[in-house]
Amino acid sequence: MEDLGYGIVGCGRVSTRHMDAIEHGPGMRLVAVADREFERADGIAAGRKPKPTAYQDYHDLLTDPAVDVVVVCLPSQLHAEATVAAANAGKHIYCEKVMASTVNEARAMIRAADANGVKLMIGHSTRYHSAYMQARRLIEAGEIGEVIAVDGAFPTRADLPGSVRPTFWGIKAGARGHGVVMNFGCHYADTARYLCGEEFAQVGAYITNRFSQGQAPEDQFVVTAVCASQAIVTIGQYGQVDYVPSRNTGFTIYGSAGTLEAFYQPDAVAVKRAGDDTYTQVAFDEDIVAEGPWERLHRGLRQAIEDDTEPSVTGTDGLRNIEWALGAYLANERREWMDLPLAEQYWDYAGPTREHSLPIARGWEHGDA
Repeated sequence: MEDLGYGIVGCGRVSTRHMDAIEHGPGMRLVAVADREFERADGIAAGRKPKPTAYQDYHDLLTDPAVDVVVVCLPSQLHAEATVAAANAGKHIYCEKVMASTVNEARAMIRAADANGVKLMIGHSTRYHSAYMQARRLIEAGEIGEVIAVDGAFPTRADLPGSVRPTFWGIKAGARGHGVVMNFGCHYADTARYLCGEEFAQVGAYITNRFSQGQAPEDQFVVTAVCASQAIVTIGQYGQVDYVPSRNTGFTIYGSAGTLEAFYQPDAVAVKRAGDDTYTQVAFDEDIVAEGPWERLHRGLRQAIEDDTEPSVTGTDGLRNIEWALGAYLANERREWMDLPLAEQYWDYAGPTREHSLPIARGWEHGDA
């Protein structure tokens, strides 16, 4: 298979990770970038060798015959529009998380990819951190028996009023529901699904702004999901005014025959089996540490295109993750458990939305995720 040409739509901070992964990945070439601020796109292009073509309007990038794969790095509320347009142009798509603002938008993205025979991958990179990949292998090998619970704890700094930069649309409270639960919680939910190998059947939540009032993101949330097997998955993010990093940030997985700890701060895995006196530190397999999450995702998408197979993180994965987040918002508002997948009556629900918090309506913005 010949090298694939990649086009980046939205030249915010996260885009550089993708550019680096593409430039260093086998069979990939960065051929185009687009941003509504053309000077930004052109300046980024000038720093890449060979220099990709710079566009102001991403629709022009979609007509470039050198582009085979489009990487969507726009604010989340613009993902559906750009992804559907790329699919209709016959381009494969790597779409950054969060996949979309609503279930209907996500479903439209999946339909467009299927109708045009192109691949759609969602950029949930957290599942491919070394500790979580190693933990998944141990679970698959039966090291702790059947998974009965997953507990994720993620302390962070609480953003105080006025501290969020105006263009950080991805996690501003009320920005199409994309507070912290959507923007970061979806990563954790995806990783928990990957670890336990199950889908969520119900979700309940408590979400609040204890310190981060006004336009800042939610600073506290606890979301509990229950799988069909009755496995329980709890994910919590705890914002501190004076942030003191925890010794162990990540997931603890409880099994019927042991317990696993998988942390990315520090990056470590430990296991304690039934009958053990202490935890045993687990060394990472060489192939796991050989490449980073973004390199692994891009290589996987290229392989899926070549082999005509499903990407490792599918559009359906992205859909299930936003259903978890939107279900959490609904559960918090209604003070009741929500069934998953979400019923059709909620497919246009976008979370606690304040329209004035959205970017100005000029078609599309560069990504700042």
